[in-house]
Amino acid sequence: MNYKLVFAGTIISAAITGQLNAQQSTEPAKTSDKKFPTTLQPVNPVKYYGPRKEKKKKSKKSVTYNAQNDYYNRVEKTWREREKNERTYQRGEGSDIMKPPYFGHKKPPKVRSIEKRKYCKVCGIRH
Repeated sequence: MNYKLVFAGTIISAAITGQLNAQQSTEPAKTSDKKFPTTLQPVNPVKYYGPRKEKKKKSKKSVTYNAQNDYYNRVEKTWREREKNERTYQRGEGSDIMKPPYFGHKKPPKVRSIEKRKYCKVCGIRH
């Protein structure tokens, strides 16, 4: 009984392979030249030479000078403030910060040369 099954299996597989070979032989032979017309594709495909779609241009990141401008603005502002402070100091309207420091003496001490300076008991500074 096993011989009958094996024999039937070989006949069926042979029939299937024969049909596959027959289908492959009906397909047209492939040629190396793709432009050659065949019965399946009798005319060469025509390329489209019309206008193409425009590609989107990438926007370049432009250089910004914001930080540089901010720096110059700050420098100008401080320059104006210093000029204003100098003008008020020259008029005598300056604040206590702009006036020379007071050491606790009746009169501010003299500015002496380094060799002649002495230690002051009142303010604790050599002058």
